[in-house]
Amino acid sequence: MLATFRRRLPSGLPAAPLADWRQFAAPPHRRYHLLAMAQGVVMVLAGFDVVIPFALDIGCPPALAALLGALPILGGFAQLLVPGLLARTDGNLRGLTMLAAALGETRGLLYCLLALAVGVGLLSSAVTLLLLSLVILLAGMAGTVTSANLLAWHSAVLPEEQRRLVVPRLMAVSLAVGALLLFPMAFLLDGLAEHFGIAVYAVPFAISGVFGLIEVAVVGRLPHPGRVIVPPRALGQQVPESADERQFLRISSINALGMGLTPYMSVYAMAVLGLSAGFAMTLGAVSMLSMVVGAAFAGAHLRRGSSARLLRNSFAIRALAIALPIAALPGTLVAPLLMYASACLGAIGFSSGQIAANERLFRLIRGPAVIRQHGRFLARTSVAMTCGQLASGGVLAVGGPLGYPAFALLYGISSGLRVVAHRAAAPERLVGREQRFEPPVPLLQPGRPN
Repeated sequence: MLATFRRRLPSGLPAAPLADWRQFAAPPHRRYHLLAMAQGVVMVLAGFDVVIPFALDIGCPPALAALLGALPILGGFAQLLVPGLLARTDGNLRGLTMLAAALGETRGLLYCLLALAVGVGLLSSAVTLLLLSLVILLAGMAGTVTSANLLAWHSAVLPEEQRRLVVPRLMAVSLAVGALLLFPMAFLLDGLAEHFGIAVYAVPFAISGVFGLIEVAVVGRLPHPGRVIVPPRALGQQVPESADERQFLRISSINALGMGLTPYMSVYAMAVLGLSAGFAMTLGAVSMLSMVVGAAFAGAHLRRGSSARLLRNSFAIRALAIALPIAALPGTLVAPLLMYASACLGAIGFSSGQIAANERLFRLIRGPAVIRQHGRFLARTSVAMTCGQLASGGVLAVGGPLGYPAFALLYGISSGLRVVAHRAAAPERLVGREQRFEPPVPLLQPGRPN
């Protein structure tokens, strides 16, 4: 019986993920290792796991803190300009990406200056918040263009099989680096804040800025993508969307609306549960570690499996995760544990869903038109998420004095939207032709490298 069972198992199943990681760890991918490390540092130390506690500590109201999260989302519209810019620059994807990276990935240096200025009294809290909002908006636009262009860059220079190997593992490694940094940084900031006050936030921001410069340098050393030009027909509205694409965009927009409505856990932990900024950052660290697990699983699955099915499952995980804070009642001993559980499950759902959504898009759309369609995808989800963020900020502004009820309402609606997305993403509607795994048309166009 045991022998029969073994014969039924797919050969090499346990070894395949390990073999994929060994292949990714090989010297030919060394530049991608450096890119993942730099991205992980910037993503965490100049991300909202640090920025939101900084904003709250300088007196930002919880409702405004929720609206801060809407600012980088508006950057999704910036990607719509990229096809036109590529046409104007003779397909110079490399130059546009490096410019965007230089503007967005070095934002930690500006955050560092703001932290030092408000810490020593050169700027008031109100002025600091205004400047912080401006930097978040501009850096969010540049960061969105950088991320989207790098996906197109990877698709241009890597064969399809290599792209499926490299891109998910890039995210997994960057998340792992970020998680390893965030835990010690949380305890360090809690310990130093008593002696140095707000200025202590300059430490993570400065480290992020340095690694942002390193990231720009590494991007410049990636294999040249050549001339990448979106066909004129794809620049307009003439290209019809398939039923699979429309369904994908609908469920992605529903999920994005739920993401926008979800209050930041760091805001809930500090403003309602009365926990420290250090605890809020450990929430982020737990989230990052869990993202590593989700990204590693997603990368192993998507090398050979269905992105549609993985995306659908991620909605169910997120629905459960976002419902848990409702049970985290203020003053209870289990509240911190429930917050950790929510952060863990939410991160697994987010990372696996993010990788699955990107992979789904690349499997549905062939050739250079993917740049234009990616811009449309980002724009639609940005609209949905921005509407959710504005609604969330409005609820917290009106119901903020109520505390827990306002947050519980938002968490409940957000969880319900993920259930709707899960039910709408029926596998038989989504799988379609992607199971054939046809190689896409290369993004490279004939011509000399810029």
